[in-house]
Amino acid sequence: MARFLPVYVNTTPFEVTLSNSEAGTATKITDGAGKGCAGVLVRGLVGNLASSGGKVTVNIYNAAATATAVQQYSVELDFTSTTETSNTQEPGIPVLSDPHITMTADSTANGKDFACIVYLQKIAVD
Repeated sequence: MARFLPVYVNTTPFEVTLSNSEAGTATKITDGAGKGCAGVLVRGLVGNLASSGGKVTVNIYNAAATATAVQQYSVELDFTSTTETSNTQEPGIPVLSDPHITMTADSTANGKDFACIVYLQKIAVD
């Protein structure tokens, strides 16, 4: 009987200064070698805000242009009383093209530094 073990992608961390308006162009999520990550399950993410207070919405799309791309994943991370929190998905959300990400702050988190790492699991090989 065959055994299947999950293979996770070593994604490049994101570090941004947050804005309270979503970018029109999302940033491509890449692996540690700078390559795209098509053929994955989005399993969640961990985020870190410079100081507690505020909420951050993270969206993952199937293309860069947020106005025409399909939103594959969206989560609002609540930093009201903490500086680090995470979200996980079971089962994961399939993204067959290269995923792209935006990060948007509410008025309290606006202007703060934010870092996150996206959890991706491989489901297909290009």
